[in-house]
Amino acid sequence: MRTLIQDTPQRNPDSQPRWDRLERADLFEQYRELRTQGISERQAATELKVPRTTLPAWRMWHDSLDICPHVAACFQSGPGLACVHRRVVGFPLVGVDVGACGMRLACLFLPLTGLDRFVAASYGAQQQVNGQVEAAMVTSRQTATARWAQDMPRTDLTVTQDATLTGGLCLGGDRSR
Repeated sequence: MRTLIQDTPQRNPDSQPRWDRLERADLFEQYRELRTQGISERQAATELKVPRTTLPAWRMWHDSLDICPHVAACFQSGPGLACVHRRVVGFPLVGVDVGACGMRLACLFLPLTGLDRFVAASYGAQQQVNGQVEAAMVTSRQTATARWAQDMPRTDLTVTQDATLTGGLCLGGDRSR
């Protein structure tokens, strides 16, 4: 499901590319480990092949999070980030696509749970996530239908007009035995 959220960010084409979230989490963890060993920030940046100003920016962002440091460290790790992404993808799936919840409530879910510190909670960002979830559902359904159709025996169907609804013609059918 990682690919659902890791969409190409909208940014200035002249700016440097953003770091992949999992790569950033891994590099930040390595940076913290190097710092506990007494290695300077400049040496750590050289060893990790990261611009010298990037590591302090990541550290300042991490330190500015208004949550428990242990939770922040967890959600900055690869497994913690995967946990966040499961929830960010799962809620629109259950609440919006299956249930009766709208996108506004999906956006409200993120700040109420504190996940907005790690993922974009705006309507536009969550609309993109929901669109990607819907596209994945359609693709999954199409491949499953094709797979199931191969194993089904041919059957004659009797179909007749059942009613005309506001959405158009409604057909009713029965499978001949």
